[in-house]
Amino acid sequence: MKHYQWSYSAISIVLLIVCLIGVNVIGSFLPLRLDITDDRLYTISDGTKKILDDLEETVTIKYYFSKSNSGLPTEFKAYAQRIKELLEEYSYLSDGKIKLEIFDPKPDSEEEEWAEQYGISRIALPNGDHLYLGMVALLLDLEVVIPFFDMRREEFLEYDISQAILSANNPKSPKIGIISSLNMAGGAPPPMMGGPSRPPTQWAVVTELKKNFDVEVLPPTTEEIADDITLLLLIHPKDFSERVHYAVDQYVLRGGRLVVLVDPNSYFDAQNSPGAQYGMPPNPKSDLPKLLKTWGVEFESSKLVGDFRYATPINAGAGQVVRYPLWMTLANEAMPSEHPITSQLEALLFVDSGYLRKAKDSSVEFTPILQTSLDSGAIESIKTRFSQPDQVIRDLKTDKQVKVLAAFIKNQFETAFPGGQPPKEKKENDQGTAEQEQPLKNAHLSKAKEANTILVVADVDFITDPFSVQKLNFLGQTIVQPLNDNLNFMLNAVEFISGNDALMSIRSRGRFTRPFTRLIALEQQAQLRFQEEEIALQSKLKEVQDKLRNLEEQKDTKQKRLLTVEQQQEIKKFRVEELKTRKRLREVRKILRQDIESLGNWLLGINMLLIPSLVAVMGVVFYRRRTSSRHN
Repeated sequence: MKHYQWSYSAISIVLLIVCLIGVNVIGSFLPLRLDITDDRLYTISDGTKKILDDLEETVTIKYYFSKSNSGLPTEFKAYAQRIKELLEEYSYLSDGKIKLEIFDPKPDSEEEEWAEQYGISRIALPNGDHLYLGMVALLLDLEVVIPFFDMRREEFLEYDISQAILSANNPKSPKIGIISSLNMAGGAPPPMMGGPSRPPTQWAVVTELKKNFDVEVLPPTTEEIADDITLLLLIHPKDFSERVHYAVDQYVLRGGRLVVLVDPNSYFDAQNSPGAQYGMPPNPKSDLPKLLKTWGVEFESSKLVGDFRYATPINAGAGQVVRYPLWMTLANEAMPSEHPITSQLEALLFVDSGYLRKAKDSSVEFTPILQTSLDSGAIESIKTRFSQPDQVIRDLKTDKQVKVLAAFIKNQFETAFPGGQPPKEKKENDQGTAEQEQPLKNAHLSKAKEANTILVVADVDFITDPFSVQKLNFLGQTIVQPLNDNLNFMLNAVEFISGNDALMSIRSRGRFTRPFTRLIALEQQAQLRFQEEEIALQSKLKEVQDKLRNLEEQKDTKQKRLLTVEQQQEIKKFRVEELKTRKRLREVRKILRQDIESLGNWLLGINMLLIPSLVAVMGVVFYRRRTSSRHN
């Protein structure tokens, strides 16, 4: 009987294993998918589905990965597998409109030759091997290539693939015009002698826009904006003439879409001003007083807004780190989660920003898109130019009012120039004959035929490279790695206003690798505590050094090489204080290490003991019930 029971148990275990294997094999052939990840990492977004639904011709995706290279690091293999699974999901959901082909470009093979012809990057690994990890989207004679899937752009994996498919399906992109007092396009020579030896590079936001749009940078003297421009970006309009303002005014009345970025104190402009190196005072302020007033918006160009809740830690010098409220790291609650521009965003960095409000008695539809918390206040920008961060923090007072940093304004706008185009401004040394003015192609409009929408943002610095991205050189290629969602916000806004909103819902996906947030929080907390202790130690050191200096000045010149009793006492006292402080630092590190080790042990115990134990207990209980019911 016992032998029979043992045989029955063994057969049951074998059958259970066979059933598990069978379920997995059968499940791999069934069109069933379940994504239980927190960020829905394996679920194709609605934007991608819309792009796939709009495909009229079959797009062929050729995916190249050096799968047969046995020396590849594990992280490359795992990432390549995730890319393959995502591409297979594209093919599955496209209803035959996406044809996926997977190649392993082995050395000296035909696949390797085609990969190089398409422009897939050949990456050299530290062990001497080479790696191909890229794709090309083909539609008729059009090729859109992703040379290399960089793991640092993991959050943009779906976006990059969908962008390639969209570019292949829509070769003609909307035209975007840019007018700015800043050199966003790069490549121009230094504006003054003694300027930077290398010409400025193109901003990352312009590079990203060119992937989906036909971008034209217009001179800041433009007097009429062409009708083929779908959207105009007016960025930091500093010292623009009235005729440029008139061109923008008429463009809006003709139905042109507009994004305006003004700034009461552009940090980037002040730091990169041609006269800054000569000690000339910068003029980093930009404004459109006449147009904004006509559009029903108030913007105080002399005031900056700061928020203590969103204050950003900065280096204030001498090893001191302070939370600076004028540099605001805006969290989710600062932006509407239901709006397509901000629904996927997590953090924005605004630097020395101004604020907007709806003008009194204005009929404009004013919709805030970014705003501060109640812990915010305003300060005159002139006070911040010559003050240290700690002084600015003391001077900034909260007024318990929410301030709008960016807003949509919608109305059937009227012109700010009822008399037509302003006359051309005469230069001081202009003694020649007046130039013959070219007539405008479009007739003057006093009022728009229908309502239009404008986006106004009270900051310029947020889209500059230093505050939005990190540019890395990887084997001769420039990899743009976002520091925050600043670039995403700008690209979302352009796509939304220009009518191309398919990519917005897929720009940020989250990461497949999930960090231990509790451990990171403990490390950050300890870092702040270490900094406080170190600052205290430095303060004590400076205090004692000052006292020693005073004693040195009072000492008899004949005793110049000798230490007085007072000096010896002060030195002894300082050494005692230094030992105490260093002891406190060791205690803080010890407590932190114990907290991290304790949390790590708990996680290890849960993963290795608790979960398997629960499964084992459930199995035993289930088995006991089955056997007891059978005996009964």
